Amino acid sequence: MLEVLAPVGNIKALKAAIYAGADAVYLGLDLFNARIKADNFNKDNIAEWINYCHLFGVKVYITFNTNIKESETKTFAQYVDICAKAKADAFIVTDLGCLDILKKYDIPLHGSTQIGVHNLAGAKVLEELGFTRVVVARETLSSDIAQIRKNTRLEIEHFVHGALCVSFSGACLMSSMMSGDSGNRGRCNQPCRLKYSSSFSSKESYLLSPKDQCLIDKISELAKLGVDSLKIEGRLKQPHYVGETVKQYRLAVDGLIGGKQNKFDYESLKTAYNRGDFTQGYNYQSSKDIIYDKVNGNIGLEVGKIINSSHGKAIASLNRELRIGDGIKILHNGKELGGLAVTGLRKIGDNYQIDGLEKFPIGSAIRLTSDIAQINRYTDVCPKISIKLFFQAKRGEKIKLKAIYRDIEVIAEGEAPQESIAHCATYESLAKQLLRLGESNYSATLSVDIEEGLFIPVSSLNSLRREVIEKLSCKILSYYDNNKQRVEYSKALNCYYNRDVDIDKSKLFVEIAPNDDLESIIKVIDKNVNLVLNFNRDLAQYLDIVLNNALFKNNTAKIFLKLPRVARGKDYTVIEEILEKNKGKFDGIVADNLYGVYLAKKFGVAIVGGLGLNIYNKNYASIVGLNHFINSAELTYEESVGGMTFAFGRLAIMTLLHCPVQVNTGCTCNDCRYNGEFKYFDRRGSYDIERTKIEFCQFSLYNQQIIDIRKKISKIKSNLYLNLSGFKASDIAAIIDDFDKKCGASVDNSTCGHLFRGVK
Repeated sequence: MLEVLAPVGNIKALKAAIYAGADAVYLGLDLFNARIKADNFNKDNIAEWINYCHLFGVKVYITFNTNIKESETKTFAQYVDICAKAKADAFIVTDLGCLDILKKYDIPLHGSTQIGVHNLAGAKVLEELGFTRVVVARETLSSDIAQIRKNTRLEIEHFVHGALCVSFSGACLMSSMMSGDSGNRGRCNQPCRLKYSSSFSSKESYLLSPKDQCLIDKISELAKLGVDSLKIEGRLKQPHYVGETVKQYRLAVDGLIGGKQNKFDYESLKTAYNRGDFTQGYNYQSSKDIIYDKVNGNIGLEVGKIINSSHGKAIASLNRELRIGDGIKILHNGKELGGLAVTGLRKIGDNYQIDGLEKFPIGSAIRLTSDIAQINRYTDVCPKISIKLFFQAKRGEKIKLKAIYRDIEVIAEGEAPQESIAHCATYESLAKQLLRLGESNYSATLSVDIEEGLFIPVSSLNSLRREVIEKLSCKILSYYDNNKQRVEYSKALNCYYNRDVDIDKSKLFVEIAPNDDLESIIKVIDKNVNLVLNFNRDLAQYLDIVLNNALFKNNTAKIFLKLPRVARGKDYTVIEEILEKNKGKFDGIVADNLYGVYLAKKFGVAIVGGLGLNIYNKNYASIVGLNHFINSAELTYEESVGGMTFAFGRLAIMTLLHCPVQVNTGCTCNDCRYNGEFKYFDRRGSYDIERTKIEFCQFSLYNQQIIDIRKKISKIKSNLYLNLSGFKASDIAAIIDDFDKKCGASVDNSTCGHLFRGVK
């Protein structure tokens, strides 16, 4: 059965989700939660609200989906313990370094989308570590979803609605590099929603702002692929958005299950919240349709147009009724010109004059962005559990009240009734007390079996009602707890890749890009480095150049292959085939994604965790089985956890899987205009964008300043990683020499990143 999974950022949104028919909700506490700016829940009330959900048969998944610093692990363990004792149904997990804490309980683990699993190889790593579900990256191709379903036991959770992050699976450093507000810590300031220009055009627009996704008419296809859970984004959204979105997906799923075509209301989804008139994402539309560069916020539903505008007033033609309190925006040629809350309407013939509507260009679209009726529908909702009550009163016997909910029934008993002539109990008098359920979570029907001439005190009826409701709640919760999913972790791996490989960690790790100048570069690199060669389709010839060089032919230095951040569909197949053909020519893999860990284990080579794994704590390496790793770029030098420091080079802050070239030029793959020189600009400077192509294209967007810590290198005690891709052979020797001797001046317009400031 397809699960409708709702986002919950506060109590009102939680009630709206249940009211609208959610099967499960996901929510976070005030720490370790990727939506830290939501109202959220806390240690004191989480048990209460988990019980509340369980009464309605709704599952609760707790989001522990941020990276955990070494100094935070004790507090993290306390939060996990509280949520486990509160009987959470699952933990949504990002940081694999905390698995030892999480596996102390029998709570299922769901691999967060922040992990970036997008192919079978990455999913297999999670499965062997004991996860029961994977939340696949939004960019995952249908073919890869089908492979995960066919070849693992994992449940598959798929985002079907809501905001998209422009960077692959939410892995982004832009906000943290700008202000220290890390998206990996739930504090993203969304600089991607600002205006940028490009090297193709100086005209500013929202070049990094994706449309919202809506896959409601694709759920049949997703079900056939093997998707188990339909996830709605929006823990920062209002209750009416949560309620309306859940309602429409509930209708669609119930129609699919029942074999009928339920009519969901697509327009209501647009009025709830909608960037860019929705996209169907990476599987169903071209990549240039992912971005909406004209407006970065909600544009709602088009309900009319400006047909006349003069004397500071505008006349509108409407195809849908507006109400006082509705919010509207005016768009012309797709761009926002203004907006207002409707305070007055005056009909003029077949058209309307809207109070406050100023002079706008004729033909401008009127968009409903806030539907007051929809908002009111989900304001302060109180979902109820429908039960049946049966009351019995007979002479000489205790009074009884039975409550039935589905297959669960309980009975409460009171003192025997008294004989009476003047104050006999009637159906009406009994119902008045026994159906007083207003403050409870129940609504009820009542049946009575009572002999005539009996008096029953009001206090007895009230006591009986309270007792039977309390008993029913306890039994429902007990039944739920006895039947929930539990996990035994004894068979799961505690270390995914337990192989001790000799790596000289005292040597610099030096990353270079294979290119026509490779032989010159190799000749200036000292043999006392671990060489990291970026993967590409011509890897074999570049490996031969390296191995034929006098410094490397005797394998006096280790050679590592750095795999692309993303390997979807055919890309993964090509990567695996090339690695197979070149077995024995390389010593290890640098992995920016879990699929690289899988491949290192398959080929029996050393594994170095790259920046893409975003390693925040020392346990990560031992649990995944890394031989070495680069500390997260968001850690300070004092927070180093035993890995290398990224000491020099361009820092990729985004990986883009849409085509920014198409967005800027309108070209297609057949007439691609990418020429190797591509930049975005904002008021602070420029961002280099570089393409990696195997079968598909992916683009790395680099920080404006290069990382160069030479001016403060004396404070750094860890090993060093240098990214010299893009540098000439004539410069590389001097850079390596400086870092080998731990001296030298930093280049102009460089930064030490977060090494001396950290992130929030």
